[in-house]
Amino acid sequence: MNKIRQFLIIILLVTLAATESWAVQLNNKAPEFTLNDVSGRSVSLNSLKGKVVYINFWASWCGPCQKEFPQLETLAKKYADSGLTILAINQDKKRTSMQEFLGKFPVAASNMIILTDPSSSVITQYGPRAMPTSYVIDKEGVVRYIHFGFGESDPSKWIKEIDALIK
Repeated sequence: MNKIRQFLIIILLVTLAATESWAVQLNNKAPEFTLNDVSGRSVSLNSLKGKVVYINFWASWCGPCQKEFPQLETLAKKYADSGLTILAINQDKKRTSMQEFLGKFPVAASNMIILTDPSSSVITQYGPRAMPTSYVIDKEGVVRYIHFGFGESDPSKWIKEIDALIK
């Protein structure tokens, strides 16, 4: 029994180490991707070099995402003319679920782009461990901050981080 337990612990540790090595890490280059927005227009992370980028993974079924989404819209409006772009990457398998969600939370800010990741290729590449998860990318394309989940105090943290990167 003891050897089985040790074997299982080793398997778990190897699995966790492998998962962490695939996940995006602080102070590393953000992995490049290209996705379509809700209009079908192609958007690449590489095309946003020179801007601060806030990447957010969300889904319509996610309770914390529903609380966070209006705050993202507020953030986008605050930084509309300041060099921030928000890429809100939807994880819904059904496009209608995303559309219903966006009907409740219409996006008005031009610097907030809703992207779809139907094959889950980008979320797999980034490896977030919670929903929602956000990555704050500096002007050179380096991940400077990561936020797992959503808490009421998060928007004030986002502002401090973005202000430091925009300067």
